[in-house]
Amino acid sequence: MTTSTLKPFRTVGHDNPFWLLQYDKRGASRSPETLDEARRAVRSADFTDVVVFSHGWNNDWDAATTRYDEFVDGLVGQLPDDPDRRVLLLGIFWPSALLVMPGERAPVMAAAVGDDPYTEALDAVTDELDPADADRVRTLSAKSQLDDDESTELAQLLAPVYRAEGPELGDEAEPPAPEELTKVWRSGPPPGAARASSSTWGTVDDRRNGVQAAGLLQYLDPRNAIRGASVWLMKDRAGRVGSAAVGPLVREALAESEARVHLVGHSFGGKVVLSALCAEPVARPVHSVLLLQPAVNHLCFASAGPDGPAGGYRTALERTVRPVFSTYSRHDAPLTKFFHWALRRDSDLREPMPAGWPEPPSRFAALGGFGPHGADDDTARIELRSVGDPYVFPDGRRLVGVDSSASIRSHGGISVPETWWAMRELMRP
Repeated sequence: MTTSTLKPFRTVGHDNPFWLLQYDKRGASRSPETLDEARRAVRSADFTDVVVFSHGWNNDWDAATTRYDEFVDGLVGQLPDDPDRRVLLLGIFWPSALLVMPGERAPVMAAAVGDDPYTEALDAVTDELDPADADRVRTLSAKSQLDDDESTELAQLLAPVYRAEGPELGDEAEPPAPEELTKVWRSGPPPGAARASSSTWGTVDDRRNGVQAAGLLQYLDPRNAIRGASVWLMKDRAGRVGSAAVGPLVREALAESEARVHLVGHSFGGKVVLSALCAEPVARPVHSVLLLQPAVNHLCFASAGPDGPAGGYRTALERTVRPVFSTYSRHDAPLTKFFHWALRRDSDLREPMPAGWPEPPSRFAALGGFGPHGADDDTARIELRSVGDPYVFPDGRRLVGVDSSASIRSHGGISVPETWWAMRELMRP
């Protein structure tokens, strides 16, 4: 029998191997030998805990590995000195670096994406289309503004890229009507104006703790269309990677080992790990799920009722030993100011706006921006605790919305002692 010469990406602490597993946009492994080694480690019975991490949007290899290094070092540093504990760390790397975010010249969570992130986003979006349609989208997107006919044409071309919120809201996923898309695009800011003031276009205004109504532009800037399409593309990709790639890994760990399994997802990584957990039945529950500023719908755990079906990820609440922990922060600009704009529909544009944070401004608001809603009987709301302050897990509550505004000061600012401590507490036997 040949002994493998592959080594983990690194070893953390005394003896905790950290493997990085690479996948393409379809969820196919780009590091099959490394994956095989990680799977052997999972099945080896050498580990008391298996922790699976997924990064979020706009992370290239350097950014993702830096984020992982920060978090795993912090987490392992918080774990008690227990000679009987050994942790297997698995980081998921998937292609997510293309989003063009208004109001953020250099997002904290993002590494530089080439010289022109908009071009990369356009390339990724048109790659999903037939060649003739892709060429026409490029022609239209090269214009500074589009008239009504051109806007409708662009909406028809891009409709297949857009997905309904079905997988998260429990509905059937259907492309939106072109007239819905054009109204949403026109409600967004001109990209230049968004950089100057991202708090003035139908989003929470932190200075007043209130909400301003969005107006419709008289013309369409095609960059808004591509920007919105890139959000849908990343959501779809995150779900695909979670279901096709991470799901089998998690199910194997639950079926073929006795280790406690823990899932951690940041941003769209929250969609990765939730899709992995919910895609198919599991042999036993994972021990914990920690969602750090998740870029998924705030109703994804909702119970069924008069307003709609059960949330698409509600099953996750039944597949964990600990309650699902989900952080949210008023300082997360992409998730409080952008996410719901890109994902809403025409019927949502003129809804009455709520009084202010943390009330969601839209049915399409982000979980990481406003916390969980629609599952009140299952939900406890707490504040992120300081290191050394133990968590008491609430009886009968399967979901914990964690207001982390005091510690998480940006979308990417999730690797702090308080989040390491929360994960350490979730990992308690």
